[in-house]
Amino acid sequence: MNLKRLGALLLCGTILSVSSAAYATDHYDEDSNWHVMLGMTAGTVAEYTGAEDQEFLVLPAVVIDYEFHEKNHLFINTFQGAGYRYDGDLITWGVKGGWRRGRDDNDSELLAGMGDLDDTFTAGFFAGLNLGPFQLMADYDAGLDNNNDGVLTTFSGRYTMRSVDKPMSGYVQVKAVYGDDAYHENYFGVTQADVTPDRALYEGEAGFVGVGANAGVDYLLADQHYFRLDVGYMDLATDVTKSPLTEENYEYSAFVTYGYKF
Repeated sequence: MNLKRLGALLLCGTILSVSSAAYATDHYDEDSNWHVMLGMTAGTVAEYTGAEDQEFLVLPAVVIDYEFHEKNHLFINTFQGAGYRYDGDLITWGVKGGWRRGRDDNDSELLAGMGDLDDTFTAGFFAGLNLGPFQLMADYDAGLDNNNDGVLTTFSGRYTMRSVDKPMSGYVQVKAVYGDDAYHENYFGVTQADVTPDRALYEGEAGFVGVGANAGVDYLLADQHYFRLDVGYMDLATDVTKSPLTEENYEYSAFVTYGYKF
């Protein structure tokens, strides 16, 4: 499998559903400790943060959730990585590992000659408050590769809508994404060695990457066939748009998922 494409899905899936630790599990049988869904996802995502071009993806979707003790879960999730989650009545928290997409210097003429920014595994944790249909969440993810070791922190608020008989549900989410010095320098900085007549020196500093919103709806047909649509938009922060590597002041994404529930 193309790791760059897998990383793109993981990254965008995290952006789309960062505050939904139980992604695709709302419709499962509550009497079972195992929740499993296998399927496919197709969608479009920016080539890299700030890129003008979009990339089309078709990839497998996997959701496995095991409740080994009351409110304690282990999960493997294409959209959120793998880890441990505690789902309390008021508090949700957990630890996770995932994947962050890097960037190739042939993704854009603006990047030519800069070398590739490596894909990386990430490690992090999340915590939030459950307030009925509302959820407030903070996610912390650190890159583990020496070439891509920045930290992203995402703050989000989400409202989930469910029908009475639960064949359909939906959500609306707002979020703000913050990156540390290393993240901004890796993704948006230009060192003296990379300066060209068309690419000025730029020092990336800690700050917000952008603010945005996501929305989605899912539907369970005949108890086993699962369909989901997600769309997202993020307005990039001023410091990001000032980088000579940024082509657009915004980014958007859309995904359609089909899964079979076991």
